[in-house]
Amino acid sequence: MDAAMIEMDVINNKFNQAEELGLCPECGAVMNEVDWLDEGKYTFIWLECSKSDCDGQWLQKRPNSRFVGV
Repeated sequence: MDAAMIEMDVINNKFNQAEELGLCPECGAVMNEVDWLDEGKYTFIWLECSKSDCDGQWLQKRPNSRFVGV
């Protein structure tokens, strides 16, 4: 595997952790929900890193619970 592919694997792993585990893609700390918005069938959730010296942010798009199973 070349260096570019390894780097992409590391980046993908960081974003998967942010999405699945609620961890900051920048430093790995826990993310805090700071805002959310319901838009039709989806809820958008804005997350920010809990560490004061990190600027990590993440926007999640999840199915709106009002529409699950409809």
